[in-house]
Amino acid sequence: MRTKSPDPTIASGPHPADHTTRHTSQPTESDEDMADHPTPSSADSDPTDEDPVTQACVHIDAAARQLEAAANGDAFSPLLGLAGQLALIRGGIDPTIRAAVDPHDGLGPLAHLNRALFLLDGVPPSAGPADLLVWSLRLADLHDAVLAAGSGQP
Repeated sequence: MRTKSPDPTIASGPHPADHTTRHTSQPTESDEDMADHPTPSSADSDPTDEDPVTQACVHIDAAARQLEAAANGDAFSPLLGLAGQLALIRGGIDPTIRAAVDPHDGLGPLAHLNRALFLLDGVPPSAGPADLLVWSLRLADLHDAVLAAGSGQP
């Protein structure tokens, strides 16, 4: 003997309208804050529009993307490890900033890191994150590692 389920959707079976996909999740804070910033080396961007910390993060992200591309998908490439460490530094400084991909970017990873270090050196301690000096020192170490890896240009 079959009994009716107390759940009306089970008793009557699925309806075609029940299979529509609805976007019910609200945007998270990171979705709202995350923005692609133009690479400062692009011809149409004005580097004075943003603060130096933001510009430095864009340069760090651009260098990380170039190193990742230079690794050519090799999971054991030291360049991929350096790219990951650069991404961690950029995220430690400001996790909401990413560089927009610029196919006309003429700078290599070392040039991006040089500009990032230059920009971070000019930031007064009270204007940036509390641990900006630590991230800057780590970035200087990674600059030397990228130089030693011989990946100045992609």
